[in-house]
Amino acid sequence: MVEEVTGRNPATLQSSEAAPPAVKQAEVLGSSLPNPETISNPSALDRLESTLPYRGPLREDSNYSLVPAPSNSVEAKQLQLKLNQIEGAMQDPAARARAESDRTWDSHAANIPNYVLPSETEVFRSFIANTLGEENQNTLLLADVVASVYRAFPMIEQARLLARSTAGEQLSALGAYDTKLEGYSLNQAVGYYENYRQGIGAARQLWWGGYIGAGYRLGRGSFQPWYKERETNDGGEFKIAMVQPLLQGRAIDAQRVELFQSNLRRQAVGPEIQENILYASLEAAYAYWAWVAAGVTLTANINLMELAEVRGDQLNEIMKAGQAKGIDLIVNDQLIAERRLKVVESEQKFWQAAAKLSLYLRDEAGQPLVPSPDWLPESFAAIDSIDPATLERDFYDAISRRPELRLIDLEIQAIRWDLQLANNQLLPNLDFTVQNSQDVGARASSLGDKTPFELEAGVIGEVPIQRRKARGKIEQSIAKTEMLQQKRRFQQDKILIELQNAQAGLFAGLESIRQAQAALDASRQSLDAYREAYRLNQVDLVFLNLVEPKVTENQIKLYEQQLKLFMSLAAKQAALGLDPLEQAIALPNYLKTQKERDREELEANAPKANEGK
Repeated sequence: MVEEVTGRNPATLQSSEAAPPAVKQAEVLGSSLPNPETISNPSALDRLESTLPYRGPLREDSNYSLVPAPSNSVEAKQLQLKLNQIEGAMQDPAARARAESDRTWDSHAANIPNYVLPSETEVFRSFIANTLGEENQNTLLLADVVASVYRAFPMIEQARLLARSTAGEQLSALGAYDTKLEGYSLNQAVGYYENYRQGIGAARQLWWGGYIGAGYRLGRGSFQPWYKERETNDGGEFKIAMVQPLLQGRAIDAQRVELFQSNLRRQAVGPEIQENILYASLEAAYAYWAWVAAGVTLTANINLMELAEVRGDQLNEIMKAGQAKGIDLIVNDQLIAERRLKVVESEQKFWQAAAKLSLYLRDEAGQPLVPSPDWLPESFAAIDSIDPATLERDFYDAISRRPELRLIDLEIQAIRWDLQLANNQLLPNLDFTVQNSQDVGARASSLGDKTPFELEAGVIGEVPIQRRKARGKIEQSIAKTEMLQQKRRFQQDKILIELQNAQAGLFAGLESIRQAQAALDASRQSLDAYREAYRLNQVDLVFLNLVEPKVTENQIKLYEQQLKLFMSLAAKQAALGLDPLEQAIALPNYLKTQKERDREELEANAPKANEGK
């Protein structure tokens, strides 16, 4: 459904004449995953977990604000108006119901940001048409690539499929509490004692560690004196029995631990998808900006080569007039060859960058799609300032969003269940047992010893003196918990370093761009001066031809610094754990000049000022 995701017709993407895939719909359609925290009967499981000493899976509030376009901007208001018009035009009641369901999707229940599980609504949301304008509709945008990553990147699809695996694992853990139907038919038809025994019954394990069973059996024939309990009256025997642990196995047992841990593994699916999305989108952003840089560099080298060819034609005309030397033409031919070589090298880098980008840009069948050169932006957008957020604020925002920390927390909770089970296994194994039976029908013997109602109750116990298994499990669980805590601490340190590097890259990138721009402006002024000197016959055309490449060299250096800046911006957004698609859509608004933002702020505050009057 590429057309539904990005607003482009897949059938026309292979044609260089087709309109490039601008993001006309940022609504990402994808497979809807089961809620990671729910099981077959979540409320019942929650009630049962609440009776245990440890509360089980932590329920953390995952609500946080991302960084979309400012809500008071003109584009945001136009966007909301457009969405309302589109949704109002939906005539299908079922479609309206689905849209309403998507708007009220409870991200708290899933315990992960809602962008990890894209909605299935078919409401088209034309973000780019409202934020960029018509002039940019034929350009491949970063939002196109990120939307494709959400929809069809194999590693993310692999993570989504993990939900089915964990759901099956959880269902398997619930199998410990299945009701089991049992039966037997044992016949001793040959020998001194001939007897026939049949039985059927049902049993199941109870939540509090015990089990209960009931059944019916029939034993006829002659039995050995030491096996008289196998004999029943003619109508058979009905029996019911129950065993309930009193110490070990009552508060927690292996079956409940397996169920709770499978529930935690199912909760981990959401953060794992989010982690894959963050890293895949970061690599996609790197590939996209490298493709843009390679494209604009190729364009600059082509322009320089064409300029040398024009100078060659001019030299030919001058030579025909007898005003130039043959060596001047030879020098110019050398420059043309050198610049053609630069173009060939730039073309190679451009197509290599396009091939790498195709890993993330995919068609409706999920196959890599090599972007057309026609989809290339004209140049990098200008960034005039960086949000002066403090590193401390960024760090606390990041650790509240990053999925790696959530995954480690879930691992720690799983180990805590093992620790609680090991502590329980230090207790003696003391079980209460009760069973009763009643024979029916004609008496099997003249004694009538099978006829009375029978009831048996008591306790059975055992305890290993050293209890080394439980103690060893405790030491193992404590060590694993401390290891995971160290892993979490190291992950926090990594996040801090990532933020520091990204922030340093942003500020250094801005300064580098200023200096590169200053060098470019100076080289252009110098070139203009030499062109004026050439017009006044103060320098010859060969000398001018040697000066012109300096402008292109400085222009390419500027592109290189812009590439580093946009890569640092992508790294900062990933380090903060922000929604990649939402950030890609909001990027055009972020790249507006300060003058445009001031104008929009004045327009937005104008109604409030009038109200105050």
